[in-house]
Amino acid sequence: MSAPLYADIAVAARRPLTESFTYRILETLALEVGHAVFVPFGRQTVQGVVLAISDESPVADPRPVQGLIEERPLLTREQVGLARWIAAEYLAPLFSAIALFLPPGFRRKPIRRLSPVPVGEGVNVTELSEDQRRVLDLVARRGPIEASALQRALGKPKLGALLRSLVDRSLLDEEYTLAAPSVRPKVREVLAPAVGPDAYQLAVETWPQSKRSRQADVLEALLQAPLDESAARRLIGSRAGLERWLAKADLAARLDGELRLAVDEQAARSAIASLRRTGPERRQLSLLHALEQGPREEHEARREADASPADLEALLELGLLERREEVVDRDPLADRSVLRIDAPPLTADQARAYRPVADALEAQRGAPCGASRDHQKSGRTSWDHAHGVSHNSQGEVFLLRGVTGSGKTEVYLAAVENVLSNGGQAIILVPEIALAPQTIDRFLARFPGRVAVRHSGLTAGQALDQWQRVRDGRADIVIGSRSALFAPMPNLSLIVVDEEHEWTYKQTEPAPRYHVREVVEQYARQLGVVAVLGSATPDVVSSAHAVAERYAPLRLEHRVRRADHADHGSPLQAAPLPGVEVVDLRDELRSGNRSIFSRSLAEAIEQELAVDGQVLLFLNRRGVASYVCRACGEAVTCDRCDVPYTYHRYGPLLRCHECGRASKPLQRCPVCGDGRIRQMGLGTERLEEEVKAQFPAARPVRWDRDTAARPGDHERILDSFRSGEANVLVGTQMIAKGLDIPAVTVAGVINADLSLRLPDYTGPERTFQLISQVAGRAGRGPRPGRVIVQTYAPEHYAITTAAAHDYDSFFEQEMRARAMHDYPPYGRLARLVYASRDCDRAEAVAREMARSLVLDRDRRGLPGPEVFGPTPAFISKRRDYYRWQIVLRGADPLPLLRPIDFVQGWTVDVDPVSLL
Repeated sequence: MSAPLYADIAVAARRPLTESFTYRILETLALEVGHAVFVPFGRQTVQGVVLAISDESPVADPRPVQGLIEERPLLTREQVGLARWIAAEYLAPLFSAIALFLPPGFRRKPIRRLSPVPVGEGVNVTELSEDQRRVLDLVARRGPIEASALQRALGKPKLGALLRSLVDRSLLDEEYTLAAPSVRPKVREVLAPAVGPDAYQLAVETWPQSKRSRQADVLEALLQAPLDESAARRLIGSRAGLERWLAKADLAARLDGELRLAVDEQAARSAIASLRRTGPERRQLSLLHALEQGPREEHEARREADASPADLEALLELGLLERREEVVDRDPLADRSVLRIDAPPLTADQARAYRPVADALEAQRGAPCGASRDHQKSGRTSWDHAHGVSHNSQGEVFLLRGVTGSGKTEVYLAAVENVLSNGGQAIILVPEIALAPQTIDRFLARFPGRVAVRHSGLTAGQALDQWQRVRDGRADIVIGSRSALFAPMPNLSLIVVDEEHEWTYKQTEPAPRYHVREVVEQYARQLGVVAVLGSATPDVVSSAHAVAERYAPLRLEHRVRRADHADHGSPLQAAPLPGVEVVDLRDELRSGNRSIFSRSLAEAIEQELAVDGQVLLFLNRRGVASYVCRACGEAVTCDRCDVPYTYHRYGPLLRCHECGRASKPLQRCPVCGDGRIRQMGLGTERLEEEVKAQFPAARPVRWDRDTAARPGDHERILDSFRSGEANVLVGTQMIAKGLDIPAVTVAGVINADLSLRLPDYTGPERTFQLISQVAGRAGRGPRPGRVIVQTYAPEHYAITTAAAHDYDSFFEQEMRARAMHDYPPYGRLARLVYASRDCDRAEAVAREMARSLVLDRDRRGLPGPEVFGPTPAFISKRRDYYRWQIVLRGADPLPLLRPIDFVQGWTVDVDPVSLL
């Protein structure tokens, strides 16, 4: 008997757990790291994933693994290692990190089933309560029965203690299983050949011919020689019968009193066979022909062959056909029609950027697996050493900074082509679902049939099928948002993070609150993957990593455009960046202009629409305006959130952009009772109305969360603008992200100050990025672009450097500002938020946590971090919960935070991208 083995397993318990548990592996089970299993946990059976296997157990007599969920492991060893790193780095529950890699719909609820037990001696049923006797009677009549069904039948919502008393007295048996998966493969029943191709073809060729047919006799005679008409009449039976046959069949022709074949020999023999078959024989043969090209649904095949159920049953009994289930691939790209495009030659600029990536991919292919990398350059953490995570020496992270329109995507495509030609796989990440369609089209055009997608816009069934398609090796490119990073790709060689500066790459809810950039870097070092982070305006932290040689910097200095915009395969040529004009809105007010549009922007819009051009207008706020009382100055706020309502004309209604609550517009102020309530401020809905009112030639379309709430809305809006149906695109930050529309020559930033006015250290960076990205949408076609930025702070460095397309100057000034306060990249941040329905409790718990953090830091002699707060969060009340926050800044906060068992109510965000 072999020595027992033990498995370290992450369990899918109801409460969040940061630790794994040890289970004994039965000899009948062949387990590997990454297997999904059923395990007992408390009184339940739950799902788990095997993290490690050992011949030693840290606990005495561990419980056994109950069984496998699936024969194949769901995670590789590398993915298990990455999941454990995510959980440790972001202080997240272990299984929530594991779940990132699991197929959609994996998690299933435990189900409790109760069965009757014969009442034995020594049990006095009369001592039981009436409710206990009712339960026993019902289980005896209907058992096994689920506990939830028992509760409904008895009309009692809580039976826990009652059932436990009966189980403990051995009057009921209980077992836990798991509910059926919430999403499963889609199957259909089809008809298919039940024999091999040769046998099937032989059956078709020799299908019975049993009917006596005079017309067939004529055709057989004509195959030998022309037939005298009188002889043909004798075979047919009458002159009239011969005439009808000649008119209907077109198989023979009359010439000088003789009949001759009007078709070739093969067609004649086919007609003879058909004429000599009965109706059922003909229909059955048609049914066989209908299935020659592959399985078909029964109703479809029978309709095509005009066959009856009896015809089908005859073929089933003969063993020529069978009914079977076939998995249907719910492919979201199935109806996507994209013309294939050959790769155009790279420009000299692009070739210089691509060469180091190609060299790293070549080195990756020749690298020994698991070779360790220099600690300093790889950024390897002490966690890696402690958990035995090895790093491949060829893992490399590149930061590709290219001005807007410089052709970064062409560099990505060249790298992917390199990977695919050598049997590798690639992941392409985009920051928003809105960007996915145009990116998908670019890659489908270059690599048809090899692309899968993964993002939140898919149905649950589509997401499962795409996951399975990648796992089975039927796709070697995955495109999507954050979740695409965790696709099951065993031969992963390349990860591309497009628009890497976007803060949507940070997961905020639910845990784990990871940042894609950091996870990609860890993946690259751990697995030896080559990663390319690309942006025209890289995140300040990413640029600092490039300066420190943690990332390898690449540059694209020049904007390019196609020589022929109608031909996506045409060569690229140099193009100028758009000119940017900064308008001081204070001067506009002093000159008497109270319009939303400055004089420069209004003039530019009119000129562009006059030549049938297209305009893009950016405003990072939805709705029409806020509702403000002119008497007391109070804004009308949501009852559940400490946030002013935003007025929307659709309805009309007031809507809270935090919790979604809607309310009818008020006639009187809820604070002072005055009726002078007015709209104040500006949102995209009102901007769209002003465009219609001021520019008669405008055909605006709005793109924000209100208009793009359903699947397909993003593409519908973008298609209407691309096609020219709309000529003005009004929107929030969605329109600033990577759009390539050559007809856009004018871009306007309505109010560039919104991010600057927020109490957040990332405000200048976001302002610079948004202005630069909006400006980058203009002038990508044959006509030069023009950008107008409206602001009340024209002197701010974020605005002046964006207007000058000068990232380097912005980076230098922003780094100086962050160094003064130990903000990233000079220090790390952690944000702790406690939420409670009780305002006083929220404050008290947060104050106690802040006090204990300071005491523990000083007691342990840690070098930091500084502890700020607690203070009310920027949104101090959200969905009826009062929120207080603590910010840790400076030295790595993880040594201070890891020992803490955060109770329910706490949200822990390590490396937040915002403190709001």
